Amino acid sequence: MAATPLSYFPPEDQLAARIKAFESGASLSDERVDSKENGRLPRSLDSPLAWSRQDIEKDMNQCILKLSGDDITSLENAAKAIEDQAIPLSDISTENFVLPQELKQSLRKVSDQCYYGRGFTVVQGLEPDKYSPEKNVILYAGIATHIAPQHGLLDKNRRKVLCHVVNAASAASPTDAVQKSPGFTNGPLAFHTDNCEILALYALDVATTGGQTFVSSSYQLFNELAQSRPEVLQTLSDYWVLDTFKDYSQFPPVTRPMLHVSDTGDVMFTYSRFPMAGFKGKQRNPSLAPVNEAQIAAMDAVQYIMAKNAVPLPWKKGDIAFINDMAIMHARSSFTESSQGLLQRHLLKFYLRDPAQNWKVPESAQKQWDNIYGPNTPDGGRDEEWCIKYEAGQENDWNSNG
Repeated sequence: MAATPLSYFPPEDQLAARIKAFESGASLSDERVDSKENGRLPRSLDSPLAWSRQDIEKDMNQCILKLSGDDITSLENAAKAIEDQAIPLSDISTENFVLPQELKQSLRKVSDQCYYGRGFTVVQGLEPDKYSPEKNVILYAGIATHIAPQHGLLDKNRRKVLCHVVNAASAASPTDAVQKSPGFTNGPLAFHTDNCEILALYALDVATTGGQTFVSSSYQLFNELAQSRPEVLQTLSDYWVLDTFKDYSQFPPVTRPMLHVSDTGDVMFTYSRFPMAGFKGKQRNPSLAPVNEAQIAAMDAVQYIMAKNAVPLPWKKGDIAFINDMAIMHARSSFTESSQGLLQRHLLKFYLRDPAQNWKVPESAQKQWDNIYGPNTPDGGRDEEWCIKYEAGQENDWNSNG
């Protein structure tokens, strides 16, 4: 077993000690297993997606789309037409969620920004308290279809396309609370990806204090490690054994890299500490391969560099964030709600994809992409389930939660 303590969210003193050893330059490559990706890692990633905190602070305004009063009216009219025609949520499209040309172009630019710009945009202006739960979902889906029209499946049974992110632990019994994944508590989230293409988060409500969402560039992480510690990139591109914390007869451990490399040298991350470190009542199965020192050092390096370059999203009630989950990681600060047991902070989550943008998915991630974006019926079709309202226990169905 690894001698270094491992936790989901490393204490600052532990992380500082690990990073001090990391920055001393001591090689960790003796514990790295051979990787199928070795030799294909590019020397650097030259892209607007690679940015530091200082870079993004200079042009944060380029990452915000503020909806005007006229825009809101157009969106409300489009949503009413969907309701009046009784169009199923899965059938909402750019053809039937009709918007003025200028607003359509603004939303298409959000897709461009996600895939080829800074990697994220926050759409501001909605007031969720004005609308019913159904109308909020229609507005959210209508905006999303003009940005990235394809929905991903979020749950372990591959049916649900809309997730409610709440502090479910606060309303659960102590026994059940410790079994909740990190995303469904009020604690901090370490930097991670949700392992999708475009992650969308709609803030129906925010916490009384805290609960800030942070984003940081995985491409910048890659470049800094390529320059100073390339063996850490090699460790991340090795095949890791990831616990699912579920019934292995149905959901066995997953073996894949945290960093994927395509034949053309393009890279993407599907990364989380959770399957390796566990969290509270969800502890890594001791029958799995032990987490080694090189892996712990790599995870700590990711947390350290991502936090160093992180920026808080300009985030308030009614905002929708669209994030390139392949090139951007996100994290969350801990938070408090106005009273015990009240599910105040409430986000709606989509996994989206814009086929028109056509990113090449590396072979090592293709199975995950097929599982999320591919068909889920025997005839090769899609049968989507939309959870309009949160119900206790829904969070147990989701795959990636921190």
